Amino acid sequence: MYSARARLLLAFACITLAALALAIVGWRGLSDTEQSLERLRDEILPDISHSLELAERTASLASLAPFVAEASAPFQLQHDRQQLQQRVEQLKNLAGRIRHLTSAPALRSLLEKLYATLDELISLTQQELFQREDLRQLLYQLQQIGSPGANTASLNESNSQAIDQLLAAASASSRELALIEQRFDARIEKDTPLHSQAQQIFELRHQQLDVKQRQAYLLAAVRAISEQLSTEVKAFVDSLQSRFELQHGALAATIDQGKVRILWISLVALLALAAGATLVLTMTHNLKAVTRLMTRLASGVTEQATPAVQRRDEIGSLARAFNVFRENSRELQSMAENLQKQQRLLQTVFDNINDGLSVFDREQRLIAWNPRYLSIFDLPAGEIRRDLSLDHVQNLMARNAHSNRTLDNRQLDMTQTNLQRPEQAIRFERYYQDGRVIEFRSQPMPDGGFVTLYSDHTDRKTIESQLRQAQKMEVLGQLTGGISHDFNNLLAAVIGNLQLLEQQPDLGDKVSRYSQRALAAAERGASLVQRLLAFSRKQQLHPETQQLNALIDGMMDLVEYSVGPHIDIQTRLEACDDWIYVDPGQLENALLNLALNSSAAMPDGGTLSFSTRVVSGIDDASAADRPARVQIEVRDTGNGIPEELLERVFDPFFTTKDVGQGSGLGLSMVYGFVKQSGGDIDIQSVPGQGTCIRISLPRHSAARAPKDTVPNGPRPQGNGELVLLVEDDHLVLQAVEDMLAELGYEPLACRSAEEALAWLQANPLPDLVLSDINLGTGQTGIQLRQTLQQQWPGLPCILASGLPRDQLSKRYGLAAHSSFIAKPYRLDSLARAIATALQA
Repeated sequence: MYSARARLLLAFACITLAALALAIVGWRGLSDTEQSLERLRDEILPDISHSLELAERTASLASLAPFVAEASAPFQLQHDRQQLQQRVEQLKNLAGRIRHLTSAPALRSLLEKLYATLDELISLTQQELFQREDLRQLLYQLQQIGSPGANTASLNESNSQAIDQLLAAASASSRELALIEQRFDARIEKDTPLHSQAQQIFELRHQQLDVKQRQAYLLAAVRAISEQLSTEVKAFVDSLQSRFELQHGALAATIDQGKVRILWISLVALLALAAGATLVLTMTHNLKAVTRLMTRLASGVTEQATPAVQRRDEIGSLARAFNVFRENSRELQSMAENLQKQQRLLQTVFDNINDGLSVFDREQRLIAWNPRYLSIFDLPAGEIRRDLSLDHVQNLMARNAHSNRTLDNRQLDMTQTNLQRPEQAIRFERYYQDGRVIEFRSQPMPDGGFVTLYSDHTDRKTIESQLRQAQKMEVLGQLTGGISHDFNNLLAAVIGNLQLLEQQPDLGDKVSRYSQRALAAAERGASLVQRLLAFSRKQQLHPETQQLNALIDGMMDLVEYSVGPHIDIQTRLEACDDWIYVDPGQLENALLNLALNSSAAMPDGGTLSFSTRVVSGIDDASAADRPARVQIEVRDTGNGIPEELLERVFDPFFTTKDVGQGSGLGLSMVYGFVKQSGGDIDIQSVPGQGTCIRISLPRHSAARAPKDTVPNGPRPQGNGELVLLVEDDHLVLQAVEDMLAELGYEPLACRSAEEALAWLQANPLPDLVLSDINLGTGQTGIQLRQTLQQQWPGLPCILASGLPRDQLSKRYGLAAHSSFIAKPYRLDSLARAIATALQA
């Protein structure tokens, strides 16, 4: 049994095919009728019209021919000839538009014959006019001969009569002309001028008579051809009318056939429609029964059994499938409850994650966000709503100045980035002027648009920056610490020998000048090593308890002299009763270095201000877990530093000055000194507005101020005390021996700790031992000192080295209370160190 769908489709197909066939038959019949009418209109009717017009124009042309033949003047002939040619051309064009003219060959040949006859008639008429003019000229000459004023002596009566006959011959007929010729020949002698003229007149008259006769014939021919054309045109029109009747009959037959086909197709369509209507009514009745059952089930009556509909079509399948649908509905309801629980869970996570989140659709309009998104960018909740454009949201974010950079720290074009975010994954960072760093992580969505996570990386970036700086400091510290020992040994030998050279009484001015230059260069080398150590935080500091405001106020005259008169110096010192524990010389150098940098940034003048204040943990978030600190602020109104260079200003050898105007170690030395002193340093700058550098140092109690063991004064001198010198470097050994002798001591040199111990075992004890720490492959100076303390506890020992003291502590275990002097040392430093050790 066929399904309901198949039966409905079959009925619908029958109706459709019948309608289609009806349309095709009607269309075809109308098209054939239209084509037949077009053929009648385009082929037969125009030919009939043109044929009738052809007959009329032919008759008109024939009526014009006599007027052409009777033309008496050339201009009249020319006018008639032009009219005749125009009508002939019109006749030719009209004949060319008759399509079926080939079916009447006689008509075409008659037209060609008419054209030729008229053309010959025109030519003969023109010839006759020329002959008439020639004849008139000859007659005029004869009239002049016979006129009363002529020479009558030469004319006789016979000649006079001959002239009269010649004048009469100009208008004589053919018979009369023959008689005149006979008479003339009888009267006039040949070979006379009169006879010659007579022959010309006779010849022209004969030609005129021939032309007249031909013209008469052609006129008769034109009339005859015109009558034949009328007869042929009538026959041609009759043939066209017969063809029209035949086509009209064929058209009527076609229309009758179309009517019959339409009638039969209509009957078939009506039968198919009746069958389809019966099938639809039957199915509608059954569907209503099934629908009532499904409505009861949809209203909640799910427990009643669905009656089985014993049908083998779609209605029966629908009733059986409804049971399955009811069970699926129960499962979907359970799934919907589970999805709601998951949705609440996801919403909770969405609202409480630490990262901000936003979702923009393919039109770049905001469709979702979480609370963290608002807080991380300080966005007002009242201004954020759905369907806001990305540009509008970013304008709200732009209230706080910021810059966008890629992960490799390149500037980012946000316009281009926004175009790429719906197409590819993008990560970049946004840096705010207040120090915050926000990372953007955008991912495109399958249906267009993109989702972005925002993470606050401020703390991480701060730690990473500190780590990078510490790593750079560590690397440079290892480098400078490694070479400082060797450099200081070399400088110790150079400086020691130069100082000894200066002590010579017979030293000339020129040699003294050279010596002072060399000593100054050597001391600059020692200073450079100390600056490198300062950057790496490995220089030896000599901290003292200092009142900060007094220290800064005391160096203002030096600052004013150094920066020049075009800089306005201002101070605002608010840390009145606060002390710090730093190396005052290094702090003064650091502040002077900052002042010189500010002066270089203000070539046209400006303001340089120094201020101090106490900063508590509440005021300074970076020092929240520390005691109160003293802050020094150095601010200028100079050119400022570009943002991309701020991270590099503390790097060693980095400078923005021209070649030869800066070493790039100034800020690096300041950074190292501050960090080694337990402080912090921060720099902020706005291009075109100026730079501000803040140094914070721990507060200190004045009661902890150290005291010098040996007061400042004249250089102490020895009194022949024996000093055991232990030094592995030959040049340093010789220089220090001479320096000790110059100071009044008796030096005794050893090249190693083992050699010194052997000497001590075999000889009386010296007054003091001066030993280098790094003595090559054997024992170190520290090990030597430990042996001396064990065996000879009262023997004083001074240790010396070119390495920083903190590095000596880590590498060799140098005690904090040990007597120590750093290389390279001057005579004054060596003298005071020995005097202090001997006094102890």
